[in-house]
Amino acid sequence: MQNLLAEQMLVLFAILAIGSWLGQFSWRGLSLGTAGVLFTAMVFGHFGLSVPKEVQDLGLLLFVYAVGISAGPRFFRAFRRHGIRYVLIALVTVTAGALATVGVALLFNLPSDLATGLYAGALTCTPALAAAVDVIERTLPAAAATVSVGYGVAYPFSMISVVLLVQFLPRMLRRNLRKEEDAWQAERRAETPELQVKTYRLTNPNCAGKRVAEVNPHRLALANISRIKRGEKVFAAGPDVQLELGDVVMVVGPQEELEKLQLLLGEETNERMDVNTTVLSMDVEVAEESFTGKTLASMRLWEQYTLVITRIRRQGLEIAPTGNATLEMGDQIRVVGDRDAVQSFVKRVHGSSRRTEETNMVPFLIGLVLGIAVGSIPINLPNGLTIKLGMAGGAFIVSLLIGHFGKIGPLHMYVPPAAKNLSRELGLMLFLAGAGTNAGARFVEVLQTEGWQLLLAGAVVTIVSLITGVMLMDRVYRMNLLATMGALCATMTNPPGLGAANAQTETDLPSLSYASVYPSALIFKIILAQILVEVLRWVLPR
Repeated sequence: MQNLLAEQMLVLFAILAIGSWLGQFSWRGLSLGTAGVLFTAMVFGHFGLSVPKEVQDLGLLLFVYAVGISAGPRFFRAFRRHGIRYVLIALVTVTAGALATVGVALLFNLPSDLATGLYAGALTCTPALAAAVDVIERTLPAAAATVSVGYGVAYPFSMISVVLLVQFLPRMLRRNLRKEEDAWQAERRAETPELQVKTYRLTNPNCAGKRVAEVNPHRLALANISRIKRGEKVFAAGPDVQLELGDVVMVVGPQEELEKLQLLLGEETNERMDVNTTVLSMDVEVAEESFTGKTLASMRLWEQYTLVITRIRRQGLEIAPTGNATLEMGDQIRVVGDRDAVQSFVKRVHGSSRRTEETNMVPFLIGLVLGIAVGSIPINLPNGLTIKLGMAGGAFIVSLLIGHFGKIGPLHMYVPPAAKNLSRELGLMLFLAGAGTNAGARFVEVLQTEGWQLLLAGAVVTIVSLITGVMLMDRVYRMNLLATMGALCATMTNPPGLGAANAQTETDLPSLSYASVYPSALIFKIILAQILVEVLRWVLPR
């Protein structure tokens, strides 16, 4: 038995299996989820079993990288709308934690190095711990280990409390998660309205004799003419087709944009447009790389294939295609044209069905390399302070950019949803296994050495930070509950909390909110941890 337990890989997967099994149990709608891995790992750690640190680091990298890639496409749009709000949420919450740290340090007469470690642990921020240790090692090397002790005491309570709070928060605030989901979906539809289809009879003589491309030349209405019915014949609306009075025109676009074209074309009609079986409309998934990264205008689809693209669906959003729009791997597009032309095009654009199930590993791995490199870059601040984002922080920022642009230089990156989910969930569990065994190994020992007041001090810092964050987001900004849950986890840089939030919804709002707050929270905590080292030396014993 002892020989088996010496195999760290066996210990690792035993923790993952038992923890995942425990996380499936539910009581009154509440379950541990991936936090079951954390509790299991703490028990294993208490009995001297461990997980390689490299496994923990790899797990954290995979988790934040997958979250960034998933949130990237919507992150910058959300940040443009709410950027100042997200920065203030991060700043106020982590500052409240720093002030609480000073308060409990004075109350319990804690050494400055121990108090600084408590701050990093209470806000579950390993980069902040590394930054504080770096500052202390340059001035008082012997005290660096004490910082890690404070971190080790506060960290488990903070991690566990955030996970539990996220699950109880809907009941505590008396908010219905399903209504919150509906409100978010309505807001997203208002921001990017779903495309509709309407038909109009051309009665405006000013449009008669004009080509389809000339009717809406400057995109005054973000809508596309897809089919034209003339007499009993229906055909695809290519850009060179001339319109005639009495034509019935099918238009695809958001409701407001369709109303603009109605004023230009004529009265709305309910006339059927499916009488001609030679015209075909099909939805197809883009799986051929040669069709990605190019504008629709440069692809000259009508000239080459005699068909038009009337809509693009990408990650839950519907887009009215314009000439400047580009296709990405995994896009769902609707094409309209002659039956033979459409079927020929579909075969080419769909390519091999395996393409949509495979991750392009070269840009995926290059992104991780760039993220680790960015996290290692020292950033010099006034007063001689030097900070680093850490490999997880760097990987997260790089993944946001990759998710937004969809490529690294000329290399286009496509990660199937299943691959992103696997990377996120497995990465989180690997991280929890390592963090849990480390915390479990020292938890009882530190409490016996330092006393329960140290645990209480760390808990106070965590609770003050959480209450501040919740009150700010719920009472001041009136944020959607799912966004509050994600942002709260980000202010605490708590991946397990985000996992618990995501488990309660089918939407990506918690991840999007997490991604919006996380960079600011991470940077502020790294800076404040180093400032605390200097401030606490003036007011506390060493």
